[in-house]
This record gives sequence, C-alpha cells and structure tokens, in this order.
Amino acid sequence: MQFTFTGPPLTRRDAEEVVGLAAVADECGFHSIGTGDTGFRLNEAASRVTLLALGSRRCFVGMRPTNPWTRDPQLAAALLATVDALTDGHAFVELATGDSSVTSVGRKPASRARLEEYVRCVRDLLSHGEGRYDGRTLRCFAGRPATARVSIGAEGPRMLHLAGRIGDAVSIGTGLTPEVVVDSLARVRAGALAEGRPADRVEPWFTVRSSLDPDPREARRRLLPSLASILHHSMRAGVEGRHVPERHHAAIAEFVSRYDLAEHQRSGGGNEELMSRLGLVDFAYERWGLAGDAAGWVQRLRQLQAAGVDRVWLANRGSVGQLRDTLQRVRDDVLPALR
Repeated sequence: MQFTFTGPPLTRRDAEEVVGLAAVADECGFHSIGTGDTGFRLNEAASRVTLLALGSRRCFVGMRPTNPWTRDPQLAAALLATVDALTDGHAFVELATGDSSVTSVGRKPASRARLEEYVRCVRDLLSHGEGRYDGRTLRCFAGRPATARVSIGAEGPRMLHLAGRIGDAVSIGTGLTPEVVVDSLARVRAGALAEGRPADRVEPWFTVRSSLDPDPREARRRLLPSLASILHHSMRAGVEGRHVPERHHAAIAEFVSRYDLAEHQRSGGGNEELMSRLGLVDFAYERWGLAGDAAGWVQRLRQLQAAGVDRVWLANRGSVGQLRDTLQRVRDDVLPALR
C-alpha cells in the first residue's frame, strides 16, 4: 500500500501516527508499504520512510516512487541501507522517470537510459561501495553490503520492457482492463527474455488508485485528484500502444496539454474539473480506479483478479487520520471477505 500524505509537513504527533500506520499494515498482512518522493509538497520522503520502517516488523518499506533527478544515487543507497538495517532486510525502492517531482524543479522526466544507469549504480553502491553514474564515480563506505528490492514504475510499452530487463519487480501503471493486463504482462516477460532472464523473473504488481469510504459516492469523489494525476502522467507520451479507445484520443491529448502542475493532486481543483468536462472520469476509473465501500472494494478486487491481476499496489491519499481509517476498514471489513 502506498501512502500519499496530503497535509502539511508532519508534526511530532503525526509522526507517531505514521509509525502506527505501519503496524496496522503489518496486521493486514501487506507485502509492502511506501510513500512517494517529491519535495513538491514540502514533506520530505526519507523521514516518512524511516517512520514506516520503525513501525513495521514484516512489510517491505521504501519510496514509491523516486527518480534519477532529485535524489543522488549515493543518497538513495544510503537511505536503502538504513531501511535495510531497520527492517532486517525488507528495504525496497520503486524507480520511475519522474513527474511532478522533476517538473517542479525545472527538469524533464528522465530517459530510460538514465534510469537504467541509476538502477545499476545504486545496486553497485549497496553491494560493494562503488558505482558509476552520469560520468562520475561514486563511493560509499559501509560496514556490510546491503540489499534492496528494486521495482520499476512502468506506464508505457518501453518502460514495461525495461522493467523486465532490470527490475526485481514492476509496478504496472498502464491500467487494469483485461486487454491492458494481458499486454502489459507480455511486455514485461519479453523484456526479461531479451536480457536472458527467466520470463517470470520480475514480479508484477498493478497500480490501483483507491479510496474507501462508507459512502460510495464520497469514495469516488475523493479518488478524482488521484485519477487525474495518473491519467496525466501515464498518457503524457501519447496513446499509441496503450489500448485507448479512439473516441478518447482527442480528449486525452487536450487533458495532458492543459494539466496544471499547481493543481496536482488537489481535491476540487482544475484538473478534476477538466477531466470531468472532457468526459474522461469513467474511462479513468475503469482504467485505474477502486472506490466505494467495503462491499464495493471486494467486488472490484474480485473483478480485477478475474482479469489476471494477482498483486495490487493500493495507492491511497489523505491526511494521516484518513489513511489510518482506510487501513482499519481494509483490515476489519475488506480482507475478511476476501479470505
């Protein structure tokens, strides 16, 4: 499960609650918990990851995602080594090309070549203390080698192929419809085979933008800024090869061109209104969404499983209190119905 904290920088009381979130995630039996790495919200990710690591005994813990521009490989390796030690070997990182985190500092999303070089450098730093990146030799000195699970965030055909080549896991953000699921898994397997790896070497996880509330209409309303976000960055390179119905092509192109970074992930903001006006809300929900009460979640998760989605990354946003309430409802009302 991913936690996107929408409030201001964490207070001491918030910090204690974040530690508690991780403990509840353990109770739920989640595989991994993480939080995104962006300074755009003035809420530093390394501190949040550390708090999650302190609260968890079983989950993998890490950043989901970070990128090659805003966190130097040496600093990324240092954080991973710290989390590896705190969690007894349960550190992970998801790496992607970057969206709001990079555009807000005047960068363009990283190329696939830069991302691959970054991944190899971080792994080398963790394993033997030296790596190459961007024409530089980076070194670090640690008492023992560290390990970290590396996932690649992929939202297009070429990134899926790259994930198959270099990832331990892949976070598939291309969508959840049956034809997209089949195509995405095939592209990851093809990438693995092209690198001489077993076809099933990379563990696939599907990104699900989610919102849980006793009132299904409120759950769906709260999901809109998250849907607008993934609609933007998953389609910024165009719709080619992404199984998008032709009737939506023009609307998506307009949405991407008019997306306002200043409104990114803001409830009730202009990006939500634009998505609605262009008739893209239902498309985005079917493609990436999970919103409703507990019964609605169970129904949708079973539907996704029937479509071939066996592992999901539940991407949730809200205040610390809202995230705690969501976790408790998942633990008490959703998981028992699925077991």
